[in-house]
Amino acid sequence: MNSMNILLIRPPNPLKDAKLLSHTKPMNLAYIASYLRKYGYSVYIIDYEVEDFSNIIFIDTLKEISPAVIGVSCMTPMIKSGARVCEIVKKFNRNIITVVGGSHANGLPKQTIEEFPAFDYLVYGEGEATFLELCNRIYNGDNVEDIKGIVYKRDGFVVMNQSRELIRDLDSIPFPARDLIKYDFQAGHSVRGFSNKILSTEIYTSRGCPYKCTFCAIQTAFGNKIRFRDTSYIEEEIKQCVRDFNFSHIIIADDTFTLKKSRAFEICEILSRNKIKSWNCDTKVNTISRELLMVMKQSGCKKVTFGVESGSQRIIDLIGKRINIDQVKNAVLWAKEAGIEHIEGNFIIGSDASETMEDIDLTRNLIRSIPWTFVSVGIIVPYPGTPVYDKMKAKNQVATTDWNDFVIFGKKPQWHTDHFSSQVLIDLQKKLTREFYLNPKYIFDRLMNIRSWTDVSYWVSSGLSYLNWYFTGKV
Repeated sequence: MNSMNILLIRPPNPLKDAKLLSHTKPMNLAYIASYLRKYGYSVYIIDYEVEDFSNIIFIDTLKEISPAVIGVSCMTPMIKSGARVCEIVKKFNRNIITVVGGSHANGLPKQTIEEFPAFDYLVYGEGEATFLELCNRIYNGDNVEDIKGIVYKRDGFVVMNQSRELIRDLDSIPFPARDLIKYDFQAGHSVRGFSNKILSTEIYTSRGCPYKCTFCAIQTAFGNKIRFRDTSYIEEEIKQCVRDFNFSHIIIADDTFTLKKSRAFEICEILSRNKIKSWNCDTKVNTISRELLMVMKQSGCKKVTFGVESGSQRIIDLIGKRINIDQVKNAVLWAKEAGIEHIEGNFIIGSDASETMEDIDLTRNLIRSIPWTFVSVGIIVPYPGTPVYDKMKAKNQVATTDWNDFVIFGKKPQWHTDHFSSQVLIDLQKKLTREFYLNPKYIFDRLMNIRSWTDVSYWVSSGLSYLNWYFTGKV
C-alpha cells in the first residue's frame, strides 16, 4: 500500500431530485476506484447526486481525507458544477491535483481544459489506465507530460497528448468498488418501471458499440469498437452482487446487450442459476429473436428497452441506426408474446435536423400501433463530440454556450432544427407523450397490472411527476 489518497467525485446535479428521471450510480468512478485499489491506492468516492453539497462540509471532507489527487467525472450539464468543486479544492490547497474526465471531457478535450482553469489535467478515452499512470507519476514525483490520453496546459498553451489504446482484456479490471457507493434512496427510478426503493446495481458485460448513431457520444470514449467480458467473469461478479450486497435487481447496462445472441443466451443461463429475481437491459431491434426473448423472460428479465428514435425510415437511415420499421414491430410483438412485463421504446424529436412534420406523424403512428409499456420521447440534445453537435453548430442552430442548458428535460432547449423552433420541439414532445400516457386504455391497463402497494406507490408518484412536468415544464 502506498500512502497517497485519491478522491473521486460525481459533482452536484441540479436534476438530482427529479422524480421523472432515471438516476443511476457512478459505476464509472467505481471502476476507476477498483483499478486504483488494485495497485495499492486508498480511494474514496463522493456522489453529490445522493449527498447534499455545501462548501463547509466539502472542505471538512478534504481535511479528513487529505487527498493528493481529485478526479471529477462530468457529463455536459454537470461540467460547470465539476469546475466549481475544483475551484473550491484549489482555494483550500492549490497543491491538490485536479483531474476531469467523462463524456464532456471526451467531447471537447482541448476546449474544456482551456475553459476551466481549475482542472489541472483532463483524461480522455478510457479512464482506468490513464488515471492510474497519472497517479503513479504524481506519487513518484515523475514527469507526467508524456502520458497518453491526457490534456493539460504548458506555458499557457493547451497540450493534447496522443490517445491511449483501449484496454484489450476487460477482465483485467477488477469488479467495480460497489462498497464505495452510497445506496441511499433517490427520487425517481433506476430505470423506468422500477422504483429506486428497490436495491439494484448496474453490470457491464461489454464496453463500446459498433454502431455510429449520430446523436450518441459513446464513440468519443470507445470509438466504434466493442469488447466483451468473459462470461465466467460475469458470473463471478453476479455472485458477488448477491452474496455481498444482496441486490434484488440487475441492470445490464451494455449499450446493446444482445449484440451476440449466443453470448446473451449464456448470460441468461448464468442469471437463472444464480437466482436473480429480476433484471433488465437495453438493446436493438435487429439483434433480438423470439427465442432469445423467451429465454430472457424465463431467466427473470422484467424489461427490455429498444432504441428506435423515429418512426420515419428516412430519419432512421440518416442518424445511422441501421434498423427498419418491420424489425421494430417484430421485436416488440415478440417481447409481448414472451411475457416480458415492460417494453420501452426510446424516441428523439429532432434526432436529425431535417426532420419534418411528416416524419413526426410517422413516429406518432409507430408509437400508437405497438403495445409499449413505456415510451421515452426526448428532444435532441446536441452533445459535444457527436456528429449532431457539429452539424447543428455549423448551421448556427445552437444558440447557447452555457453547458447547464444541455439537459434532456426541465429546460427549454436553446437550439432549433431546420423546421422546428425550440418551442415547437417542446410542444411535439408533450403531444406525443400526452397521447400515449393519458390514453384511457393505457391508464386502465396499468391499473389492471398493479400487484402490490409498491406498484401503487410507484405509479402514483410517476403519474404525478409526469403531470407536474407537463403543466409546469419542471422535473
